[in-house]
Amino acid sequence: MVAMQLEPIGPNIWVANGTEIKFMGLLLGTRSTIVRLNDGSVWMHSPVSYNCDLATEIENLGPIRYLVAPNIYHHFFLKEWQDHYPNAELIGPHDLPAKRPDLTFAALFDDLRCDPWFGEIDRVAFTGSRAFDEHVFFHRASRTVILTDLIVNVRLDNQSTLGRLIAHIEGVAYPNGRTPLLYRLGMRDRAAGAKAVAAILGWGATQAVISHGEWFREHATQELRKRLAWLPL
Repeated sequence: MVAMQLEPIGPNIWVANGTEIKFMGLLLGTRSTIVRLNDGSVWMHSPVSYNCDLATEIENLGPIRYLVAPNIYHHFFLKEWQDHYPNAELIGPHDLPAKRPDLTFAALFDDLRCDPWFGEIDRVAFTGSRAFDEHVFFHRASRTVILTDLIVNVRLDNQSTLGRLIAHIEGVAYPNGRTPLLYRLGMRDRAAGAKAVAAILGWGATQAVISHGEWFREHATQELRKRLAWLPL
């Protein structure tokens, strides 16, 4: 019997863990968040690597309508999903098309006057970093914040000696993982970042999914406040 890859975490919301990737000396797990919208279609945040069993599970939820790239680094597996679901709308940040000319974008976040999923999923753009902007989402029905790289919280068990050292230096080691040091040092506009954090905390989330490491299944607002405290409000 094939193990289910989708984990339900609330009303009409699931997470799927994907393959591991190597990044800056760290071995990082990947994670996608999947939402079934009120019209029955599926919204897929930061798709993990494609496989037929996972695709079938998602198709059983409804037709895949949106593929969402939350920042310019979460694009590795988009082509696989776009090739299999050419009618799905790929939406991402304005800098990503230049980086991935092989992808076809239906819209960019800067182009959207109103997100097509408005009323079900809210969005805040975390700006002010020299590295990249990140779009953070909030699924209202489940009170779930969906982040990408703004917080990393990796276990050290399967890290190399170098990886463990980097995790400690970057401040991303479980259970106290937070925003990576390079991201923090790269802030050119701390006021913009703080404004985004205030909006995120204002959602009053009960859980927060992150792409890399252990996510926060309870007390999410308190956890986010603690881990984003490097930007005082």
